[in-house]
Amino acid sequence: MRVLQRACAAGAIAALFALGLTGCSGASEKVVEHTTSSVTLAPGESLVVDFGEVNATVGEEWVITNEPDPSVLEPGEQRSRYLGEDGETGAPSEVSYRFAPEGDGTTVIRFEYRFRGAVPEDADDQESAEITVTVK
Repeated sequence: MRVLQRACAAGAIAALFALGLTGCSGASEKVVEHTTSSVTLAPGESLVVDFGEVNATVGEEWVITNEPDPSVLEPGEQRSRYLGEDGETGAPSEVSYRFAPEGDGTTVIRFEYRFRGAVPEDADDQESAEITVTVK
């Protein structure tokens, strides 16, 4: 009986420890639209830049043209969630970039819209984004 009690107690302790670890690992994120010009992050708070719907199947993409200062933010990680049905091709995706904080300071990130790998020729279709990020 004591062996069973010890095993249950050890299991309960392990479960509580695991629960505590997962509670600490949930880093917060500040989500902003790509049209935002500046943002301030708290230490430990990641930045997510939302580009909305982008259709990569026709050649649309947003690319980073100026990486952030690596002493302030880590390199951007692109995230994409396909909006089409399983097996469907040609639907857009929701696209964002995530930047984790590295240290205090201010940096600038620049993005550029590209169609089929190039800046569109028509000036009305040319888009860019520049966000000044401060971590403090």
